[in-house]
Amino acid sequence: MTTTVRRGMNPYMVLALTTLVAFVASGVRMSYGVFVVPLSDAFTLSRAEAALPLSLSMVVWGVMQPFTGAWMDTYGPRRIILASLLTMALGFVAASIAQSLWLLAIGYALLVGSASSGLAVAAFSILVSRWFGPEKRGRAIGIALAGIPVGSVLFAPLTSAVVYRESWQTAFLFLAAVLMLIALPLSFIFLREPPSSTGAPRAAAAGAGSLFSREVRWALRTRAYWLLLTAYFGCGSTGWFLYGHLPAIALDMGLSPQQGATGLGLIGVGGGMGAILGGWAADRFGRYHTLAGGYLVRALGFFFLVYVVHDVTTFYLASLVAGLSMFVTITVTQLLIYELFGAAIAGRMIGLTFVLHQVGSTIGPYLGGSMYDALGSYTAALLISGGILLVSAFLGWRLKYAAKGQTSVR
Repeated sequence: MTTTVRRGMNPYMVLALTTLVAFVASGVRMSYGVFVVPLSDAFTLSRAEAALPLSLSMVVWGVMQPFTGAWMDTYGPRRIILASLLTMALGFVAASIAQSLWLLAIGYALLVGSASSGLAVAAFSILVSRWFGPEKRGRAIGIALAGIPVGSVLFAPLTSAVVYRESWQTAFLFLAAVLMLIALPLSFIFLREPPSSTGAPRAAAAGAGSLFSREVRWALRTRAYWLLLTAYFGCGSTGWFLYGHLPAIALDMGLSPQQGATGLGLIGVGGGMGAILGGWAADRFGRYHTLAGGYLVRALGFFFLVYVVHDVTTFYLASLVAGLSMFVTITVTQLLIYELFGAAIAGRMIGLTFVLHQVGSTIGPYLGGSMYDALGSYTAALLISGGILLVSAFLGWRLKYAAKGQTSVR
């Protein structure tokens, strides 16, 4: 059952505004790619050096996520979202005035990387989960998370236009202004924690405790957690391999760079569709079947890239399916963590789980590129990625049986 209305605020208004804030915050964060060439020219850098601030921000994001999750449990996701929006805006301002690569890397990585941990799937999924009961929670989380992959479809072209019509410094200030003038006011006015009378824990009452509290230590010892965690490693390693190498895969197939870039855009569109579909399917067919099915479809997508894709139409279709199935598994994973381990430690559990996801996100692109350098083809990397996802699908299916025998300490 959804929660009752509070001062004119209702769950669906919170859901709509959460989705919009996720759309804006993720869109500006995922637009860094348009700065790589301008930064290379401005500071006489290689492409790898120009991408260094983004890479370092990913490391900071992964390190910070467990601590941000603990703060969400203690103070509530709304406060973390507000603080993160302000911090990210400051990071873009710092980037706009940087006079060297290292100043840019330090300012961007520390501020934007830290803020990313408070504007990721954890904050939005936990906030929405507190407003909706089990029968509608999956769909609600799916709708909220749909804003994340779709944001770049709008903001990447907008940011690129500012870069090439004005300057890269102006573009960073543009991103800061979007956060300060749109996302931050909307979050401050409309994003609210649910009434305490509903049984959904409020911030201080729900999450007070250390990162490794008694409840968290219990959760970390459960078989269900390790099955979910290991499956999620497959999500990160294969997903970011595809993000990093899909345009190059397209070139190897004889397609153009523009067609490869369009494939990346279709991953974002498919991600938005997949988040909504995954949430609906989790409510309709069950969490575990949907999780296993999402990983299975992703595995088939990698095999299709090797054996089925032969022209631009099938390439676009495979890209769309890849994005769709990717956010099915992300959405259902957040939902299961919330329900298996409870609202009081959901932030910490999602944060700790995300660390291994980020390890996979770092390893996947590097190993995929290394295998291409050694073999001259992406075939082996694609097949291994498909095999990893088949393992994740099996673990998702086994999770149902592990969770049945789980006895909570709460």
